[in-house]
Order: sequence, then C-alpha cells, then structure tokens
Amino acid sequence: MKNLLIAVLFLVCTQISFAQTDPYVETVKQYLTINGTQEQYEGAIDAMFTMLKKHFKDAKVSEADWSELQSDKKKQVEDVKSILVSAYKAYFTLNDIKNMTVFYESAAAKQMKKDASKLTNVQRQQIGNFYDSETGQKMIASKDGLAKIEGEISMQWSGELYKSVLNKLLEKGYSLN
Repeated sequence: MKNLLIAVLFLVCTQISFAQTDPYVETVKQYLTINGTQEQYEGAIDAMFTMLKKHFKDAKVSEADWSELQSDKKKQVEDVKSILVSAYKAYFTLNDIKNMTVFYESAAAKQMKKDASKLTNVQRQQIGNFYDSETGQKMIASKDGLAKIEGEISMQWSGELYKSVLNKLLEKGYSLN
C-alpha cells in the first residue's frame, strides 16, 4: 500500500512539471472543480482552520496571522488536484475525462448533486444514459479503487498541510500551552 502511494507521488512530481502544457492534467483539474472535489478540499481546509483556531484560542493568534496562514488555500487545493490527476490517469483516458466533464456540467448532474429527490424523469433518463455509456461504466467499475487511492492521497495531503500550518504557528511563537 505504501509503495502504491510512493508510486503515485512520484508520478505526481513528474506530472506537476508538465501541468501547464499537459491537456490531460488541465482537463482533470477542470473536472475536479466541476464535480465538487475542489469544493470538498476547500471545506476540509476551512474545517482544519476552525479546529486549529479552537485549539489555539488561548494562544491569542492574531487575525493577521490567521489570514496569512489561510492565504495559501487556493495553492493547497491546486496542489492536491494536481496529485489527484495521477489517480484519474490510472482509470480514465482524456476522452473519458471530457465526457465526465460534459456530464457534470449538465442540468441533470447539477440537480443530482444538489438534490437527487427533485430529478425529473427526463433528468433521470439522462443520468441513466450516461452511466450506461462506456465512460459511465468505467466510473462505476473504478469507484472503489479510485476512492481508495483518493482517500490515501487525501490523508497524506491533509496530514502534511496540518503539520505545515502547525509548524508555521510554532515558528511565529504560538503554542498550545
């Protein structure tokens, strides 16, 4: 398992250097924005800072320092999206990612994400048609494997982010005591 994570991280390092020119990387990152993944990571960062602010309440960390620490949020989310590209590359072609992006941009998928109980019959049919497609079948087949890799990446990323912010707080002279 650890070897898989090391391999994924190695691939990421290679891919990050090509991120500006590789259409696959940019397409996956766009997809991760549209499908709600970016929003989830932004929420995770916000939750981490809420927790840290509670833990460091007695340390009286200045709002300026909190703002400075949180100013990296966009970069941190872009970094994890770049890392996630390698997980998607293991399962999907560029064409698959484009198909998935088109699907998630549709009114049916947006409604599915917002409130599936309010889907119309036409929207249900559109969603069914997508999942019956080759790309949809790949999504279904890869769900567990992809979720496992994404979970490992998320754990590693969030742990590193937490340690980084904690170290910055300590460097600024704040402590939990």
